Parts: sequence; C-alpha cells; structure tokens
Amino acid sequence: MQPSSGTQPKSDGVEITLTGVRIASGLAIGSAWVVGDRLECRGDAHPITPPEVEREWGRIRVAFDQTRAELQAAARRITEQFNAQLADIFRAHEMMLDGLLSSTEFLQELQGSLVNAEAVVRRIFRRWQEKFHSLPGETFHQRADDLADLGRKVLRHLEGKDADRLQNLPAGSVLVLQHLLPSDVVALSRREVAAIVVESLGHGSHAALLAREKSLPTVADFPGILERIGDGEEVLVDAYRGEIILAPEENTRAAFHERLQHYHATLARCKGACRQPARTLDGEVVQVEANLGAADEVEFALDNGADGVGLFRIEQLYLARALPPTAAELLDELRAITSPLRDKPLTIRLLDIGGDKPVPFLRLPPEANPLLGKRGVRLLLEYPQLVQTQLAALLRLSQEQPLRVLVPMVTLEEDIQAMRGLFEGMCTELGMQQRPAFGAMIETPAAALSVPAIAQHVDFLCVGTNDLTQYTLAAGRDDPTVTRYFRDTHSSLLRLLGIIIADAGEMSLTLCGELAGREEMLPQLLALGFRSFSVAPPLIPGTKALIRSVRITPVTG
Repeated sequence: MQPSSGTQPKSDGVEITLTGVRIASGLAIGSAWVVGDRLECRGDAHPITPPEVEREWGRIRVAFDQTRAELQAAARRITEQFNAQLADIFRAHEMMLDGLLSSTEFLQELQGSLVNAEAVVRRIFRRWQEKFHSLPGETFHQRADDLADLGRKVLRHLEGKDADRLQNLPAGSVLVLQHLLPSDVVALSRREVAAIVVESLGHGSHAALLAREKSLPTVADFPGILERIGDGEEVLVDAYRGEIILAPEENTRAAFHERLQHYHATLARCKGACRQPARTLDGEVVQVEANLGAADEVEFALDNGADGVGLFRIEQLYLARALPPTAAELLDELRAITSPLRDKPLTIRLLDIGGDKPVPFLRLPPEANPLLGKRGVRLLLEYPQLVQTQLAALLRLSQEQPLRVLVPMVTLEEDIQAMRGLFEGMCTELGMQQRPAFGAMIETPAAALSVPAIAQHVDFLCVGTNDLTQYTLAAGRDDPTVTRYFRDTHSSLLRLLGIIIADAGEMSLTLCGELAGREEMLPQLLALGFRSFSVAPPLIPGTKALIRSVRITPVTG
C-alpha cells in the first residue's frame, strides 16, 4: 500500500466540507495519511544512469527470490492445513513469477527507460494486468488479478517493510483510503488512527463492524477521495453527521475542539459504573459481554466493564498473518491475548472466512456469489485438518480458563452434527474428560427456523444479527449500494428473533451483532426474552446504564 500520486494538500487552503455516510460514530482531528494501491502509485520513479542498471536488475532478482520463497512457504502450510489442490494455486503463481523473470522484459525496460527498479516492476506488472483484463472471459480476468497480487508482493520486498503505510502510521492520523478490508482494520491501533475516511464501504461489512468494535470513527461514500485530500492535510472528522472538513478555518476548528472535549467527557461519565452488574428495575440481571478479536481489545473491553467475551473472532489471527498458524502458534497467541480475562467467560468462534473476509494465504476458487457460497461451517467441513488445528488449540486453552467453542454460519442440522463429531473426536484424542461447551451461531433464516433440530447437537446458541439481516432482507452487508435495505430492526427480523427465543427454551442464548448494541432497541429485545448480549466494547457502559433504567414488559400475542 502506498500514498496516492500527489502528496501536497489539495484544498488550496480553502475550507471544504464533504458529506458522506456514517460507518462508526465519533469525532476526531488529525493529519491525513493517504493510502493507495501499491501497484497504482507512480510517485517513487526516479532516473538512474546506465552503470546503475545492473544494480537495479540485481534488486529485482532478489525481490523475486523473496517472493518465490514466500509462495513456497505458503504452499507448504496450505498443504498441511487444507489440501494440496489449494496449494497448487501458489505453485502456479510461482511458475508465473519464474516465467516473468526469465523473460528479458525487466532488463530491457531498465536499459530503455533508465528508471529505478520499483518503477520498472510497477510498469511491467500493470502492463500485463491490463493485457489480461482486456481479454474476454473470467479466466483471463482472474489471471489479471493474480498478476496484480504478485506485483504487489514483489514491490513490497523491493520497498521493504517500512514502505507499508498501514503499518507505519504516525500517532493521531486520519487514515484515507479507497477500500477497507477486514485485514486492514485488524492491523490498526487506536493510538495511531484517530479516524478513517474511505471512498466506499458497506455499513454492514465486516470491515465496518471491526471499525465500530475498535471505536475508530469512520465515514464513507466519498467518490474520488484520494484526489481530494493530500498527505498531511488537517482533517476534522464528524462521524455522527458523516462529514469531513478539510483545511478548517480557525473558528471552525475551535468549535470542533469544544465538541470533542464534551464528547470525551460524556464517555468518561458513562464508564463510572460500568463494572457493576446490569440489573433491570424489576431485578433481572442481564449479561453484557464484548465482541472481540484483536490483541489490544481485551484490556479495552475490561476497562469498559465487559462481563466476559461473548464472541471472539478467531479469523483476526489469520487475517493478519502471511501463513496460517499451527496449533501451537494459535494456542500461544490466544493465551497471550485472553489471559487478562482470568475467570471471566470466553466464547471463541471457529474460523469464519469467505464472503468479504479473504485471507492472504488462501486463494479459494472464484465463486459467482461468495456470500452465498462456501463460507463458515461449509468451508470448515471441507478442510477438517483446519478444524482440528483450531480445536487442538482451543481445547488445550479450555484447561486453563473458562471457554466455549462456537461454530459459525450453521444452516443444516447435518453440518452441526458433523462438527460435533470432529469436536468429540479431538476431545477423545486429547484424553479430555472435562469438555468445554459447544455451540452454534444462528445467522440464516433456515437456522432460525431449525433451532429445535440444531439444539439437539449443541450446549448453547448465539444469534448473529448482521448475517441474519443480510440473508433475511437479501441485502449484502458489504454492498454500499443496498445499504438502505440492510435494516436489522425490520419486523421480519424481529419475528425470527421471537421464534428463536421460543424454540431455544432454557438453552443458553446470546444476541450478537450490531442490533445487540442499538440502545433504542434494547427494551424491545429484553421484552422478547434476551438476557445476554455481546456488543462492541465502547457500547458496554451505555448498554449497562440503559438496562438499569428499564422495566421489562414481556411481548404478548
């Protein structure tokens, strides 16, 4: 990832207000840190002399060797945890890489243009990418994407780790980019990122969800934003109104600072009683836990009064890695991340990838509609070794602290039955008598209407309202063009929740997703019968405060 082509402020010193869409609420002030596609950047080309050609050619060969080693390591690890067929994709990429290097194109370009290695690599890979994109057919377009991916890898090795702008943000930056992936958000720290401004992002996407959970003020829907903001330009971000202000005048800045101080004071007041139990006016105790993933969020959740972790997304430990972790590596990472919880309950979900959550080491075959394809439990069942690696780590961790194992995206009874078989098999293999609770996520209408069947194979249930909304209303959570159809308060969804509550009976049931954190819906959700919620850490103090003000009136009829 690199800066956009220009690095100078582009507002010409004149205050500009741009209006987009709120993704994650909050207020922030900071300097713009513009990140574009590494392959598209043209800002680092510089001339070389003929005697320097051999040096630059040597740098290209080294970068290719490093990329080849990276692909070989990925193929080995994928073979271990998935299968040799998927690893063949990395071997095909290696062959493609060798074919490019063995041609005379890079050396000829260096000699003919007399520009540095980075510029030559960028130029040739973009040329080949455009050539394949111009050919008709999905196969050629996929090859174009593969070439672009290889080009980015080679450039990353050429430029060095310090060139990755997502890893080297100055403290208090306003991150400005064209697209935001879940893996991007995982790498971000609240200490470094004051806010995020993104050209296009679905409100229900996983990247948006993670931004909210990290309490990163985020706004989107700014066409051509990389051409409007220059590196280092001061930006005021009002993620309540969905606005950004460029080159603010002094009176605008002063008024914004005043709002920012009030905002922080309000947050501090809410946190006063957050560690106390949430008890309604009629004496019902309600569990309020945290949705978590990244390492720095555990202390943040505890500081906000979390009663435990209702949903830990294990895929964040995969998104941030070049290779999938082994069972030992996964155990070490989970132990380090979750140890501050001590005796508080912890629910860890098995890997849920696919859809809008690609992982860098796994190039799954293209699907016509990934959100309706092989994701969640469907993908896990296809790669049982991947499941066993996770279960080995989780079951060992369960010997050290309270833990529940959760299966994502269950639709069919036979799928959860098969997963229970893998779970029991690993427990037997490890000689475990004391076994952690085993549960299923209800995230599709089919699962919501099949709770009695699914419940026969599990010890608890979690309702994921984000995906349940997506599949109930046929509105892609990561598609900004259908945001107005993505309504997690729609009557159809509430009817499904009522059915789930009724069919679950006495079984432990937690409500996750954005709906669980909507304060205006909390009285209705309590009335439906929910007594356990898992929300983004920043929402815990306010959620608990509201629960203490509610007297539950059961829904009738």
